[in-house]
Amino acid sequence: MALQDRLRTWYDEHPLFVALAVLLAAYHLVYPCLDWWLRGAEIAPPFSFWDFGAYDQAVEAWQTGGEIYTRNEDGGYHGSYLYPPIVLVLFAPFAALGRGVGDPLWIAFSVAVLWIGMVLVVERLAGRRSWPERLLLAWLLVGYQPLLLAAKMGQTAAFMTGLLCVAFVTLERGAASRPARFASGAVTGVVGVVKLAYAPVGAHLLANRDRLLGAVAAGVGLVGLSLLVFGVEVHRTYIEVLAWGFGRGGTARSPAVWLAPYFKPLGWLAESLWLRLVAVAAVVLAAVLARDRDREIFALGLAAFPLLTTLAYTYYLVALLPAAAILIHGELARGGRPAVPTLGIGLASVHAYGLLAITTLVPRYLPVLDDRLVYFLAQPGTWGCLLLAGTAFARVIDGVER
Repeated sequence: MALQDRLRTWYDEHPLFVALAVLLAAYHLVYPCLDWWLRGAEIAPPFSFWDFGAYDQAVEAWQTGGEIYTRNEDGGYHGSYLYPPIVLVLFAPFAALGRGVGDPLWIAFSVAVLWIGMVLVVERLAGRRSWPERLLLAWLLVGYQPLLLAAKMGQTAAFMTGLLCVAFVTLERGAASRPARFASGAVTGVVGVVKLAYAPVGAHLLANRDRLLGAVAAGVGLVGLSLLVFGVEVHRTYIEVLAWGFGRGGTARSPAVWLAPYFKPLGWLAESLWLRLVAVAAVVLAAVLARDRDREIFALGLAAFPLLTTLAYTYYLVALLPAAAILIHGELARGGRPAVPTLGIGLASVHAYGLLAITTLVPRYLPVLDDRLVYFLAQPGTWGCLLLAGTAFARVIDGVER
């Protein structure tokens, strides 16, 4: 069925969804041009690949026998290399090319991994796509602001989400293949080892023993290889880095002190850990008790991840892309509410500059609302995650055997 005919059919059944989808697609198509204008106005950050500088320095330290993890003057590790030692093997080929070549190639590689992964997800859900549609998807991805921000910073968000797309596709194939189930878990395990903050995306591991075993095997294998290559002492320092990062998840500064990566969904709570633990328990119970809800459980882990991790940033919202695709397709297939996850990914897309607009315009035109708590509660990305995670959770609960 041609896209035009499909849209007409959807419009008859879900007019709000089609309106939101067309608006969101149009926004993504023009956003790269808008970002160019914002950079010219010195509002949007440039393509400086700051984080790649930390990877480059750590690779050099590894190869010259220096310190991989270095403390700042304040005793923390902010701005330095924060990944497990074994991840240097991934960064080393790009660092070898030097700054100015290695950093843009790293981002090109990461975005390509995400694009291929998203093509696989879409084709798994909706059937084979033409090359023009695949290329259009690439442009739509570039128009997703959290992804573009991750690229500017040299971050790993695109690469990690690309791996999660592969985990979903192998999960789907696992219905008839135990090796595929094992592979799905293994890829998810790699994501969790590379960046522990992504741990909530492993919700689907709890719904299948083979996937869980695959994740454990991949994790143990990577840790063992890392110890073999880098030794024990470096890993002791890495544990200190993890403890430092965990301790930074308390009360955040006001959203009015804005930066593009700012995303603090629970920053208004001095002790948000207990609320996160309750939410984690709910996700775990739903994943364990539900039957035949693998897609929804997978999407739930990705959608809840930015809310549940202890220290989130705007670029973590890249993980919502495959979750939104899964949930929108599922809602269309069951005659549900596809407008809800569509609005969710839309709010995530406008999070950074939507928050900037809120914190800039409210004091000027609505001073009565000029309050720190109001700004925290008004973060568009928070509501986007809640809409996506709420949709997934509701569908998972439908599969719980009573």
